[in-house]
Amino acid sequence: METKTQSPALVMRVMKITFIISGFLYFYVAMKFISQAQTPVTGAVQLAITIVAFTCIAVGFLVPRFVFRAAEITYQSNPALPPFKRWITKGIISLAFFEACILFGFVLHVLGAPSWRVELLFGAGIAAMLLWSPGTPPGAARGEFPQV
Repeated sequence: METKTQSPALVMRVMKITFIISGFLYFYVAMKFISQAQTPVTGAVQLAITIVAFTCIAVGFLVPRFVFRAAEITYQSNPALPPFKRWITKGIISLAFFEACILFGFVLHVLGAPSWRVELLFGAGIAAMLLWSPGTPPGAARGEFPQV
């Protein structure tokens, strides 16, 4: 039976698993059903898209911490967003940026990039999701979670 203290962590685990599965599905669809362009885009465009994709991974790991740390000052004066909702929002933002890397791999596949580059972006996005941890939900020590 699910306890009140386990439900936020369970929600985040389920979200993480579904994002990982969607990444694998994008890869499968790209390789199985979507044909590549006959003339691939230039190497400079491929490199630019690859850099943006890897930037998305870095942003997925870093930005939620910095954005919400800066928002802590605002939160103290205006508690419009409870800590639990901020924690969920951080998780969704991180997972969305990792998914963006996978989608850039999908774009490179459609544009006719070499398969090693496409696979690199798919693999990096999925690896980032696997390595990422949402952290401990706020109030975990006290058992103060809203029922999900």
